[in-house]
Amino acid sequence: MEKKVRQAGVIGAGVMGAAIAAQLANVGIKTVLLDIVPAELSVEDKRKGLTEESVEFRSSLAAKGIQRAKNSRPASFYLPEYANRITIGNLKDDLERLQYVDWIIEAVVERIEIKKSVFQQLEPFISADTMITSNTSGISVAALCEGRTEIFRQNFAITHFFNPPRYMKLLEIIPGPETRPQVLERLSRVSEKILGKGVVVGKDTPNFIANRIGVFSMFVVVQAMQELEVTEAHLRERSDERMGVP
Repeated sequence: MEKKVRQAGVIGAGVMGAAIAAQLANVGIKTVLLDIVPAELSVEDKRKGLTEESVEFRSSLAAKGIQRAKNSRPASFYLPEYANRITIGNLKDDLERLQYVDWIIEAVVERIEIKKSVFQQLEPFISADTMITSNTSGISVAALCEGRTEIFRQNFAITHFFNPPRYMKLLEIIPGPETRPQVLERLSRVSEKILGKGVVVGKDTPNFIANRIGVFSMFVVVQAMQELEVTEAHLRERSDERMGVP
């Protein structure tokens, strides 16, 4: 019997990471949300009497991510109280919490060296049953796997969520060269049946599927504008016409 995804970890509490954590919480998956420890105390931190060793300070980026998701419009959470299903922490003090999760989703900035650094930190906490994925819109899955252990490579894939994750149905899954078929099947099933996504499995090509189509479409429009000699003045005139501006 396939093991259920009961707990998940999300690394990175930015716009996408916090919103992905919110959607996992929405469907009943208890989630650990981790981010880095801030570089220094803010004026507000000092006013509150926090120190660099204060838990509130050290996990403040994850806390801010949850608050941002709670305040987002459209709403990231089905109900505001579902935020209680998310436990916050930081990458210095709380990595051991990931040893209990079934799925880790990395959602840090789109820089391969930073993502690979995060993966190196995660490896000691990955078991043979832990799925690990990266939320990236175009970085090569093969490149992200370089230097990782066999267990990591076999359990790794890309899961490209679209913003906002609660509402955008499309999810691109890009398996790596060594991703086990059962991992791909499990990811697809959880994403479709639990998260409610429309899964498209793609190849490890630059920008995958959706962004390749999007970039192609934009260049077609630009080329058409050049051929038709469309100027900014033309566009402004048409916009005024639609708005009823005399």
